[in-house]
Amino acid sequence: MNIAIIITQSFEPEAGGVQRTTDKLYEIFQSYNHSVLIISFSKQEVFNKDRKIVYIIDSSNLEHCLETNNIELCINQSGYSLEINKKIGKAINHDTFLVNTLRINPLNFYTNHKQIVSAVLKSKGLSILDNAVFHKLVLYYHIIKQRYELNYIIKNSDAFVMLSERFKSELYFLAPGLKKYDHKIFGINNPFVKPEIEISSLNKENIILYVGRLELNQKRVDLLLQIWKRLHSTLKDWRFVVVGDGPEKKMMQRYCAENNLNRVSFLGRQIPDEYYKKAKIFHLTSAYEGFGNVLVEAQSYGCVPIMFDSYPAASEIVNHNRDGVLVKPFCVDTFVQKTVSLAHNKDLLSEMSHRGYINTDRFSYNKTYGKWNNVFKSIINNNAGQIDPLL
Repeated sequence: MNIAIIITQSFEPEAGGVQRTTDKLYEIFQSYNHSVLIISFSKQEVFNKDRKIVYIIDSSNLEHCLETNNIELCINQSGYSLEINKKIGKAINHDTFLVNTLRINPLNFYTNHKQIVSAVLKSKGLSILDNAVFHKLVLYYHIIKQRYELNYIIKNSDAFVMLSERFKSELYFLAPGLKKYDHKIFGINNPFVKPEIEISSLNKENIILYVGRLELNQKRVDLLLQIWKRLHSTLKDWRFVVVGDGPEKKMMQRYCAENNLNRVSFLGRQIPDEYYKKAKIFHLTSAYEGFGNVLVEAQSYGCVPIMFDSYPAASEIVNHNRDGVLVKPFCVDTFVQKTVSLAHNKDLLSEMSHRGYINTDRFSYNKTYGKWNNVFKSIINNNAGQIDPLL
């Protein structure tokens, strides 16, 4: 089958989760004898000699590209965007199928709207509007808008793929009317390749690691600092390593300086593999995520995750008290307590490290492709054999 994966970003696999997952899907689909093309709407053209990539500016160019490459199925990685959906809809013909993906949990804004709205108002100097009534008005508008847009998007899709089956309950809570499309709504995790290593041979150090964007609304890096401030005086032979960049980096560095937290390293954006290998514990304090790639990445190197159980896919990835620890959102006291307890229990930490490594098998390329193949089969069944994927 000829597949086009459509993104809005330039194709830089190390720049973000969407690009990285797109790169992996390209590799997986190719390995199962599909022909794959990456189409980007970005004005910043970045090419990769191992990937077939086309940069598109307008719908007419997109239509020509799809026809020239005989594309049979489009996977839109910005499936939440009504604008992008309409743009693709104008370009595809009736023989081309469209799969939209949602790469964040459906209730991310609903659950965290108070904090998000407050932050936006503060940044614009409009804190006078920061009250319960305004929050409710914004939330009401959000719900109405999401119900309309999601209904349009899913109605005009041949399949709608989220990052977890557990996101279905959130989707139907937000927009109950979407239950009528349940037959074409799926949950598929991001794919991973587990490194072929022996966990016990890794030279682990007393390091707590964070990998991700340094940002408040989603990542809640303010809580990371509150937690480390408490741990700094308790785990005196441990260090905190931060891999990533973002708008709150200077704030975080200033906080550490003001509180004499001298065992913290800010390393900027890096390929994190070597840090996963060294770290024993991984911290994640996000308010919401799509999937949480870093959790599987950490486990694949024997780094045990401790995180807030703040979105449905968290408990799908991490098996609580078996290969990681889930903490009630957003209880800093419990987070600190669980970290100290695990850091002081060498045997349990080792056991959880090995179990986590085994746990990542669930997200392998082969198992992930099996889920995508079910989507392809479903599309075929619903469209009477218009395409014939290599199953």
